[in-house]
Order: sequence, then structure tokens, then C-alpha cells
Amino acid sequence: MENGGLFVSLYDKDTLKLYLDKGIYGQHMTPEREAPSSQSRHFNTLADYAACREGRHVFFFLDREIYYGGQLVGEGDGPAFYLNGQYSPLGREVDAPFVWDESSRYDEHEEDGLFETDRGEKCQPFLIQFEDNEGLSGRYITSDQFYIDLSEYPYPVPSNSMEGMGFCTLTARETEMLLDIYRDEDAVDTIETDSEEDIQLEGEPLPYETEYGPDSVTEVQDESHLEASILADPSLLPTQLQPDEDALLCRQVPVCPYKPPQHMDKADVCYFTEDGINDGTFPNTIIELKYASGGDKPAGKSDSLQMKRYAEWIDNRLDEQSEDVELFIYSPPGFTSTFDDYIPEQYLDWITKIETTVDDKQQTF
Repeated sequence: MENGGLFVSLYDKDTLKLYLDKGIYGQHMTPEREAPSSQSRHFNTLADYAACREGRHVFFFLDREIYYGGQLVGEGDGPAFYLNGQYSPLGREVDAPFVWDESSRYDEHEEDGLFETDRGEKCQPFLIQFEDNEGLSGRYITSDQFYIDLSEYPYPVPSNSMEGMGFCTLTARETEMLLDIYRDEDAVDTIETDSEEDIQLEGEPLPYETEYGPDSVTEVQDESHLEASILADPSLLPTQLQPDEDALLCRQVPVCPYKPPQHMDKADVCYFTEDGINDGTFPNTIIELKYASGGDKPAGKSDSLQMKRYAEWIDNRLDEQSEDVELFIYSPPGFTSTFDDYIPEQYLDWITKIETTVDDKQQTF
């Protein structure tokens, strides 16, 4: 099984060449000088980085073309990303050095590492590094070459549904299909990857360590923080929800028929294993997370209806193969007494509810 991949969306070719040349990428984010607010997308983006693992392939999407970057560099089995400066709560907590600065490409700010863009004040508090072990860097294909092949699967996969995300995780099958095209020299074009911009890493970036995250799910701020935390450190999950060692972790995976991207139902965390469903395009384990800001609101009617949609669609789409899918909802604050009332009886045993009580003891219903 391939290591899976990352799909990164970019907006101009100079930026693409800079990242390909230096083997680095950092999403532009709003600086967080205090704890992120409930409206902030900070933890959502952190969850993207938390799902990164050493060896995953990096692909850049630009102007209907898909470029190969390389494979993620990491430190062991944990998340393969780095902290850059102190414009994030994590960076301040561990006094992360500031080693990558793109501010010269924009309207510079009086503070190092900050710059002004059309979308306001930005920084790059998290970084990934990658290297080309395949001899494919700079090769590119049209997006149609990939999506025509992908259309053999009659449902959306992560690369169909990255709207609103800086980058998304790819399944092993999506990654394999892309690599098969890149390895065919007659099917690709190539760009020069040398950048003329004088931007370099200034020192060694600080790799993320799981000890930097919360010690318990009871310490998280909201649902997106919970998602980021358990992707970075799955041992925070109750035992029943922890992935096998060889599982590929993906986040925000569509579990629904084709529909407008903004209306797709996406599962928060999914595991794909060697014995993949439909060539590994469909997750073996689906985990829906529920954790409202404040941490004291149990999962209720809307959450129950979402699980019902998952179950009905999987049952309809996969038929007998649906038995191979594990379907969980994890709500540390628990569930309302009427949660089961909205789920058809034939799905009640399939949908496993798990909560974490105050003393962190797992309860399964």
C-alpha cells in the first residue's frame, strides 16, 4: 500500500517553483497572538498538518495542473511537520525558532515573519519539508488525466472535496494512480524547478513532538482542536478507536454521493488499511467527532441524523461490503437520551457510540 499523499493548492507558478526548489511548504495563516477564537480556522489547519506522516507524497495543484513535489521528511512515526516562530499557541509554548521567512515576497510587516497580503496579515507557523526520492520533481500532468481515471469510482474521494482547505490528505489509491501517471514519461510534462528567489531556511526547524499536545481530550478547546490532537497523537483516543500500526490516516473524507462540495458530508477521521475496500478508495474505519466549544454539550439530534446519512448511504453504495466498514461516533461529553430515536433500528448495532467520562474511562454503547 502506498504511503498516501497530500494535495496542496497554490495560486502562482513563482510560489510553486520556490517550494519545489527548497523542498518546503507553509500555508499562509492568520497569526494567533492569543488562544484561537471559536471563529478561527487555526485548529482546522493544524489538523491538516497533524495528519502528515513521513513518506507521504506531496502534490501541488495549480491552474488545472498537478505537480509532483516529493515525499515528506519526518521524525519517526509521529506527525511530519515543523513549528516556525511564535505566531501560534504551539510555537509560543515551546519557544519555536523562526527559520522560514517569505515576507520579502509581500508587503513586509515591522514584525519578522509577518506580511500583508490581499487577505490580510499572514504568517507561516507550520511547515512541511519534502524530498524527491523518485526522480519525479517538476513533472506535471493535467488534472483531467487524473480525474478521468478516478471517475471509475462512483463516489467522491478526498481529492474531489478539498474546497475550503489549504491542502488535503489523499488515500493510498489516489496516490498510486497519480504516481502511475508520473512514472510514464510519455504522459507528463516538466518544468524547471530552480527558483530565482533568495529565500532559504535559516537554521533547523523544530519538529512537532506529541508531548507538545494535550495530555487528555478533556483539555481541548473545541471539535477542530480535538481532531488535530488525536490525529497528532492517536493514543489520546479510547483503545477501541486507535488505529493499527499500518493504517493510513486521512481527515475530512467525503462519505456521501456526489453533490455540491459545500454540501458534502465529510467524516472527521478515517483509517485505510491493507485490506482496502474498493482498491483502498473507501475507508475501513470512519470516526465522527462531536465536541462543542466548552466541552459540555452531548451529541444530539443533528449528530444522530448525520450518522444515519452515513449508514444509509454506505449500505446503499457498498451493499454487502458495508459489513467491512466500522462506523463510530466519538463524543467525549456523551449523548442525549434521544440520540438513538433518529437512527433506523437496523443500523443501531452498526453505529458504535463512544464517550469519555470525567475520569477518562471509555464507555461504549
